[in-house]
Amino acid sequence: MLPVLIRIGNFQLYSYGVMLFISFVLGIMIVERRAQRFGVEPKKITDLALWVLLAVVLGSRLFYVAFHWDEFRNDLVGIIRFWGNPPGLSGLMFYGGFLGAFIAGLVFVGLNRLPLLKMLDAVAPALVLGEGFTRIGCFLNGCCFGKPTACPLGMVFPAGSAAGAQFPNQTIHPTQLYSSLAGFVLFGVALLLERRKLKPGVLFGIILLLYSLFRFGIDFVRYYEDAANFWGNQAVALGLSLLGLGLIVVLSRRR
Repeated sequence: MLPVLIRIGNFQLYSYGVMLFISFVLGIMIVERRAQRFGVEPKKITDLALWVLLAVVLGSRLFYVAFHWDEFRNDLVGIIRFWGNPPGLSGLMFYGGFLGAFIAGLVFVGLNRLPLLKMLDAVAPALVLGEGFTRIGCFLNGCCFGKPTACPLGMVFPAGSAAGAQFPNQTIHPTQLYSSLAGFVLFGVALLLERRKLKPGVLFGIILLLYSLFRFGIDFVRYYEDAANFWGNQAVALGLSLLGLGLIVVLSRRR
């Protein structure tokens, strides 16, 4: 693992932060290029990205606080004190960031009267590509790890990582790499699917359905400190998969 890429005096450049930055920049570049096909100004995408960035941070933090309320019951100031550790080690939850970005995107699109369904199709590949890079950051950071396993894909994490501290000298599922691979594969799937003449919004629905089903499955081998987090994530995954399926069915029937 390599949680810190560069260390100069008190300055530390965290691998998770670098991967998150790469995901964000690539996402903006991809969506800007794709959005031009639909007549959307590139500046609108930059403005949307700022909205989404803020919503991701707020949403992922609020989800974490909701699922770990006992940590903050007697320390309310701690709710906004989460940059002391590398992001992703603790204090943020993926689904909260996803839902925050989704809601912020809907509001922005509505206020600017942009074509909603076409915009969803434009961002779909960028979302899963970002997941691919971000989960590499999780792997280097040693967070978001799996349960002990005897399968050949299992790995032993260093004692200095969160995974190694929880399961010292034990082989566990590298669920971060599973998720990263899924993100890259779905990115390719999205590019292949859009060659077909799909109705607006259907591409987004397919990617949402496939990713949600993957998350539902991967959580069975991922480690959670308590059952509430596991079942909460499973409920969100099922809800999003149903939303994706609904979008596919309804939008495919449009004339």
